[in-house]
Amino acid sequence: MFQFVQKQVADAMSAPPVSIRDDATLADAEAVLEQHGFNGCPVVDAEGRLVGIVTGLDLLRAFRVTPDALVPQYRRIMAFPVADHMCQAPLTVTPDTPLTRVLQRMLDLGNTGFPVLVDGRLVGVVTRRDVLRELRLSTSSEAPQ
Repeated sequence: MFQFVQKQVADAMSAPPVSIRDDATLADAEAVLEQHGFNGCPVVDAEGRLVGIVTGLDLLRAFRVTPDALVPQYRRIMAFPVADHMCQAPLTVTPDTPLTRVLQRMLDLGNTGFPVLVDGRLVGVVTRRDVLRELRLSTSSEAPQ
């Protein structure tokens, strides 16, 4: 387990990250989430700076039923821009963030992952799966308890 304590985000993150541009549509976001089996996807501007994150829950929120819209119009809603429906202030980490801190934040907040930034630019993503893999690899040489 000592090996895990020494690990940083850079040791576990997926890079380069899959992301979507802020001028994409909700349909584009759904396609990316579906294609990769993601719960969420970072949203970047033309310069690669993180501007938000869009999740499957964000897509569902676009279909919120109201007295004025009892039957949401699927095609119209899916043409909305991602920028209007994403979380605009996602929690992020840096490549030198200890994985122990990421693990604790995941437990405390229920997040499935975090965008990894260097100078505001998206360089990777670290997910629960990444942390679990590093836990397994760090303890693979230990004797069973």
